[in-house]
Amino acid sequence: MKMALKYAEWHQVFLFSSIPGIFIAIAMFLTFKTSKIETNSPAIYYSILAGVLGALGTIAFNIALKSGKASIIVPLTSLYPIITIIIAKIFLREQITSLQGLGILLAIISIFLLSINME
Repeated sequence: MKMALKYAEWHQVFLFSSIPGIFIAIAMFLTFKTSKIETNSPAIYYSILAGVLGALGTIAFNIALKSGKASIIVPLTSLYPIITIIIAKIFLREQITSLQGLGILLAIISIFLLSINME
């Protein structure tokens, strides 16, 4: 992405990088025709929400890469499991284990260490 962003704006890169996914999704849908689509299923709403949030995340990632160093941006975005654990705790009532708590603490420390400007 960083290489593409050298030659195009983030919105162009987002568009061009999304096109192959659309064709792959259509091909998979046509290949795995297992049942009809249930239009009143909550799965559709959750899937659309996940798609919108994923697209917004990709847009944020492109904007961050355009303005920052890939060596800092990419590791920071790899810390998304922290958000997953917190959301699972809040919405799914899952317990955070001590090992997960330790992982969150170490991830927060890594964010601090990555943000130190060592030029």
